[in-house]
Amino acid sequence: MVSDRLDKFLSDFSMQVSEDADIETGLNAALLAYTDLALAPDVVALQRIILQESGQFPDLAAAFYNNGLARTAAALANWLRLQVRRGLIDLDDVGEAAGMLIGMVASAPQRAAIYGGQKLPSRAQIETRVRRCVRLFLHGCETQGRAR
Repeated sequence: MVSDRLDKFLSDFSMQVSEDADIETGLNAALLAYTDLALAPDVVALQRIILQESGQFPDLAAAFYNNGLARTAAALANWLRLQVRRGLIDLDDVGEAAGMLIGMVASAPQRAAIYGGQKLPSRAQIETRVRRCVRLFLHGCETQGRAR
């Protein structure tokens, strides 16, 4: 199930993010595609199972990480690397930046659902969170009046 979902995500990711898209539009599309996977109810349920069983089956958690988190972070890092080559952003470590972005858009809602029993966010809430994360990543906390 994990491999099937990841294969679909990675193909959707490349289709949804045009190479010539402006950085903000492209990053929004990339992170929205990621959250579609990471915050899907069946994926969150699978994570609960993996957390419960990882003590007895440590290879299960490692496989989920290597086949899931690492692959999606690599896909995002590759896209970020292309944006660096295009001169649109300046990053020293695209892998670290990809991990930060993934953490910003999905970690808190996942933890709230898995550990806190809270409902997953709605599509509108996810879209708002992604837009906020992209703005924070691209523009930091600069004020509106400050020249870019």
